Amino acid sequence: MNLSRQLKAAGGLASRAVVVCAAALSLSAAGTAGDVTEKFVSEGVTARVGGYSPQRAAMDQEASIVTKAPDGLKAPKFGYITLGDKKFAFIADEPEGEEARLFIDANANGDLTDDAAVEWKSREQGGLKQYSGSGKVQLTADRTGALGLYRFDPKDPRRAQLATTLMFYTDFGSEYSFELDGKPFSTFVSGSLGANSMLPIDRDGNGKVSRRFEAVRMGTPFNFTGTTYAFALVDGKLTLDTSKETVEQQPLPPNLAVGQKALTFTAKTMKGEDIEFPGAYKGRVVMLDFWATWCGPCIGEIPHMKEAYAAWHDKGFDILGISFDQENMSEKVNSFLDAQQITWSQVYEGKGWETTLGGMHDVSAIPFVLLVDGDTGEILADAAALRGPGLSEFIGKILEARKAGEKTE
Repeated sequence: MNLSRQLKAAGGLASRAVVVCAAALSLSAAGTAGDVTEKFVSEGVTARVGGYSPQRAAMDQEASIVTKAPDGLKAPKFGYITLGDKKFAFIADEPEGEEARLFIDANANGDLTDDAAVEWKSREQGGLKQYSGSGKVQLTADRTGALGLYRFDPKDPRRAQLATTLMFYTDFGSEYSFELDGKPFSTFVSGSLGANSMLPIDRDGNGKVSRRFEAVRMGTPFNFTGTTYAFALVDGKLTLDTSKETVEQQPLPPNLAVGQKALTFTAKTMKGEDIEFPGAYKGRVVMLDFWATWCGPCIGEIPHMKEAYAAWHDKGFDILGISFDQENMSEKVNSFLDAQQITWSQVYEGKGWETTLGGMHDVSAIPFVLLVDGDTGEILADAAALRGPGLSEFIGKILEARKAGEKTE
């Protein structure tokens, strides 16, 4: 259950605009704090940012939107792919019982016979046919951008609302380089920048971007290095200025890698008990499990967790659950726990994704799990080892190694 899929493609396809009003007022009259340089990337951005932001293109136009169409069309549907202030006509030719074809007016001249061919291939699954492919469009005189394209089967009852819709996403973007207090940083943006774009900045250089600690909204003051800055769009170009408004320096994302120390906290369980983590688990190892009753993958892990808990709880293994369920759901959560015969302690705040402990641990997708040594606070394992049917065996090996280590001390 990934909350951050669209955020990972931050930047999206917002319309081009100049940031004014409140954003402009926050900028210092002292002028730009430093140069922002852009490197345009015509394709391959989806893999670089780790995801994409899907867009819809309705097939709701008349044939008159094109001046010249390809020969041999049998069942054409017409629409526009919109990127900022640019529109590219397309034709989806979908004759019954035959392979479909897709054409895009890449140069936006109305003639769909002088453009590069669009890759468009079908795949059948469960009696339904889905198409996917790629194409390119001319963004400016010297910039061509790649698009990812897909189309669900119009007969798919689960996606009836998309029966006349082409899905697409930008596979082009730009890398912007700049300095904050003399230190070099960069942000990689999919598609085109807009007035509300989010700029992901990998502050700690670990190849990941935290939406809480490493993402900056256009025009909003931020402080990563001691000075408060703000980005803005001026005549379509990204600028960086110091800000009149001062904000506190943002901490770095928590380092929750194996071998690091777990975060300490105090929380109240659903049974009203105050629990200190990890101090309450002296002499044991404890799995911190962020989950929710609505999370299918979380529920899928419960049998493995119950197996491990039954086998090793008496020998030093524990679990502390952190619920991401919404407010006023305590009865539902308790009923779920009873039905699943889950007996380990649970923390429930009723704040959903704004759960305090979730924010502290920078959780952006669940299930999220960590195995922690109650004595040292060291993180012993993460999801790579703590999911799936091998959980019980893995916990057994951890406890065995721990016991062997105690004997040699």
